[in-house]
Amino acid sequence: MIYNFLILVGKVCYKIFAKVTVIGKQNIPKKGSVLIVSNHTANLDPAILAVMLPRTINFVGKTELFKYKITSFLMKALHVIPIRRFYLDRKGLVRIFEAIEQGKAIGFFPEGTRSGSSGLKKGNQGAAYIASKSGVSVIPVGITGTSKINSYLRFPFPFSKIVVNIGEEIQIDENCDLETGTNIIMNKIAELLPESLRGAYKG
Repeated sequence: MIYNFLILVGKVCYKIFAKVTVIGKQNIPKKGSVLIVSNHTANLDPAILAVMLPRTINFVGKTELFKYKITSFLMKALHVIPIRRFYLDRKGLVRIFEAIEQGKAIGFFPEGTRSGSSGLKKGNQGAAYIASKSGVSVIPVGITGTSKINSYLRFPFPFSKIVVNIGEEIQIDENCDLETGTNIIMNKIAELLPESLRGAYKG
């Protein structure tokens, strides 16, 4: 209930203050588990995807987001799955695999942090690991326009032009090594971005 209310508020805000173009919305399956992977340039990227994509998304987020009572409440209301960064978080992985088994859509930012306007950073191997072990389909997404929004306090920057480019689903074979799988995922994301934002995956 809280999730639906927050999504409604987000839709109204973006309708009034921003011009958001979504390309390839038909590539998001209407039901069944899926791993949605995206570049991450600004704080509001998860909100953009949650509002604009036709699925309830369970984002994977750093445990620091649950540090305070108010943010912990919001993260839980928004179905965020906590995971410890830079560690092998077995409990976090169990939560993710359970959500996949339940047919949920998982949101994941392979860069692990915001890249701003500097372009794609090297991807972490978490998304490739999850995809190869679970067999879940991967949907790459490229977001542009949010790097100009540097703070929630400026939400949304008046008349921001944002593009959400959704690619076709890909599969990461269970026998694929993680480095190769990560490169496949990140290159697919890069293809959905202008060359200036492809960063480590340019060319």
